[in-house]
Amino acid sequence: MRPRSKTRASGSVLLRGLYGPHMLAFLPALCLVAFWGGGEGFLIFSALAVPLIYALAGGFGQASRMAAPPAVPNPPVEDVAREFLSIARHNGQSTACFQVEIDGLSDIAQRFGDAAADEARCLLDARLQSVLRDGDRVFHAPPAQFIVLVAPGYRLRLDALTELATRLRRALDEPLSVAGTSRYVSASIGIASSLNFGRNVTAQRWLASANQALEEAVATGTPSTRVWSDKQVKPNSAQKDLHKAIRAALDSGEFQAVFQPQVGVLSGDVTGMEALARWHHPQKGVIGPAGFLHQMSESGQMDRLGQIMLTQALNALIDWDNAGLTVPAVSVNLSQAELRNPDLPERIGVELDRTGLTAKRLVIEVLETVVAQAGDDIVRRNLVALRELGCRIDLDDFGTGHASITTLQQFPISRVKIDRSFIKDIDRRNDKRRMFAAIMAMTEELTLETIGEGVETLGEHGILQELKCGHAQGFLFAEPGSAVEMSRWLADRQEQRDPARSAVLRRVR
Repeated sequence: MRPRSKTRASGSVLLRGLYGPHMLAFLPALCLVAFWGGGEGFLIFSALAVPLIYALAGGFGQASRMAAPPAVPNPPVEDVAREFLSIARHNGQSTACFQVEIDGLSDIAQRFGDAAADEARCLLDARLQSVLRDGDRVFHAPPAQFIVLVAPGYRLRLDALTELATRLRRALDEPLSVAGTSRYVSASIGIASSLNFGRNVTAQRWLASANQALEEAVATGTPSTRVWSDKQVKPNSAQKDLHKAIRAALDSGEFQAVFQPQVGVLSGDVTGMEALARWHHPQKGVIGPAGFLHQMSESGQMDRLGQIMLTQALNALIDWDNAGLTVPAVSVNLSQAELRNPDLPERIGVELDRTGLTAKRLVIEVLETVVAQAGDDIVRRNLVALRELGCRIDLDDFGTGHASITTLQQFPISRVKIDRSFIKDIDRRNDKRRMFAAIMAMTEELTLETIGEGVETLGEHGILQELKCGHAQGFLFAEPGSAVEMSRWLADRQEQRDPARSAVLRRVR
């Protein structure tokens, strides 16, 4: 049996040697022998016939089959997640889970069939792999999701993860060549870092947290990235119905911006406009922020509302410019949910480019309670990026959130908006006057501008003048109104303050 086995082995080696493109190296020698034996006719016949006969015999196909490595099936994603968490714990490293949902794959399947959708998934998988490291793993989660497990490492901090998410989304956003056409898809990403969990976190909880962050990203209605935090809470069924109603209201344009002017306390000049959200409910009428912001936040739609307010505010600023009305800047409020969006600076930059407005004409208002927490690196990074872009940062409701002086110095704040509670009856209460004077002294030391909120009486305005507060806002000047209403208010105010018109009035008198 042994000699026969050796004979079969030798035959197998010989057979493998006879297959493959390397055999064509002998073609010149065969052609030369044919020429010597039969002249030019045999030479041409050999050059054409030998490769054809070899191909028909399956030589090339056999070689490719023998060279192809056997397919290795992917292990279950939970097994790899469990392994990565174990390695990270043992080595003092961190790891991360990215869950990616592709918007547009279902459209490809409907238009061109499942085969085209599978082709698109393969292309998207290759793009993900091109951005990732060799040790990172990609898993399909039908019908339109991918799960990316980032191999344990020492530098997987928040900035690195958000930067990786940006690169992944850019790679996925490139047009796909599918079924002879170019198709566009977009990606939303949820991230869960192992740094946010204790040592005993399970793979199931880790993966579920990344999925929860993905759900929040998808709920915004625009391609975005979200990082999981323990503050996220899943809504119940009743809340989901309310969330659907809010999304429908956003779709139908029921949320509109109104504007309230800000003026220089000493000069009386208009120094800006603040954009405020109002819900024009078809049954309940106009609803202020107190009636919908909480539900809006729970529904994950704050990002979308913020985008609507930003667009309407910048469009209003352009309209005022075109009408010759002087409004140096417009302010928009950003929620904590918006400030935790890693794509926020880029999104605002795109809007400024669209309108052609300079960044210094946009003021970002941030609640003091958001800054006082000071535990979210994404918020700090976004505010710094917006300040570097050229936007100014206002700290809203100052005095209500217990922000320390150290915290104020850590954030790129340009101006503090002193809360209405410090201004009401300030002309009749010495304790409020002393408190306001202390705030002014602190802001002067920190070289911060100030604006008083909710100024309603001439007495309150007089004290702000005396204590040298820079700007003021409130019903004393104007109630919030639409962009058109503010255009009329601005036109009337500019006409009254026009020196040329004043001179004409004096001559007439």
